[in-house]
Amino acid sequence: MNKKILFFAFAGIFASAQALFAQEFQGVRANPDPLEERIRLNPEYIPNYRELMRNIVETLKDYVRETKPDFLIIADGATELLTRGEWENALDELHRAEAAGAKTEDERYLLKLFSPEDLIPEGTPDRRYIQSLNAVLVTNAVCGKNALPDKTKKLLNEFGVSLLGAEHCKTEKEKNNALLSLAKQGIPAHTDTDAKGSFDFLPPDAVPFNENVDNVLSLKDVKNMMIMTNSRRYASKGEWVDALSDTNYDLLIVDPFFKFSQPLTAEDVARLRQKKIGARRLVFAVLDVAVAEDTRPYWQSTWKLNDPAWLRFPDKENSAGTVADYWNSEWKRIVGIYFKSIMDMGYDGVVLKGLNRHKTFERIIPIT
Repeated sequence: MNKKILFFAFAGIFASAQALFAQEFQGVRANPDPLEERIRLNPEYIPNYRELMRNIVETLKDYVRETKPDFLIIADGATELLTRGEWENALDELHRAEAAGAKTEDERYLLKLFSPEDLIPEGTPDRRYIQSLNAVLVTNAVCGKNALPDKTKKLLNEFGVSLLGAEHCKTEKEKNNALLSLAKQGIPAHTDTDAKGSFDFLPPDAVPFNENVDNVLSLKDVKNMMIMTNSRRYASKGEWVDALSDTNYDLLIVDPFFKFSQPLTAEDVARLRQKKIGARRLVFAVLDVAVAEDTRPYWQSTWKLNDPAWLRFPDKENSAGTVADYWNSEWKRIVGIYFKSIMDMGYDGVVLKGLNRHKTFERIIPIT
């Protein structure tokens, strides 16, 4: 079974995203909160969690290339996936030592029958993964402590991968400085003064920074952007869509569901793709590839922590979320259907969240 079948084998039975989300799944809340435990496994059973995450993105890109080549994929952070990491080499060393017959209790465990020169050098670009991306969204590069190293910027530029910014600043002055700083680098950005990064506020009568009257047909055309993935301030889906439509931002990044449960229709998305002045803009939807949320229509009433088994850990960042075994075939099927539905609804691209969740498994399953 090839990768495309793995993701999309069941997608054909759904006539539309609305039918899928409204009829196939039921949403309930269930938030057990057990303590995380460190799990010890023999090295041969520890997978490369980073590569498993890269594989999801690469498989989605393969599907895009075959079906809708102009559909864009944006990574939300997780820049460590761009290159070979120290953790991966340490895991590779363990695998080699295990294969050579070393025992974990052996103090010479890491010195058994392998040569470090045989390992992929740390920092080597993962070309297939990078070529699966159209852009990377970086948060708080100016107003926080997440400045992107110059070598990473150079690497992305070499592969033609754009940069987008999201800045949560303390003051209006810092926010404006962030906009100016990123604009000088050619990076369009969303900025706000929300320390929580809720993405739930649309400034009334806001005039976008570097307002642009032209049609926006590619990332290179984007001069400004707005992220609004939480619609809690609006009484209805129509009111939310009206508010977003009444703006001139070049790029909108939204949740494809009003209050995480009512899907935007193709007609809604078509409205959002037009600026207030009538020019075309880009609209992206967000999709979390590693966290299942009990507010989402795919959530089934019988689900709870560890049932199904791939619902692994409570998400400390999201009370409605459960970190999934993102490589599990059942979860990947859900992600694949969700992804296809976003494409079918007419969005120009998707922002993939949760790509850094490999760190959860690396932390609780130590390789030493």
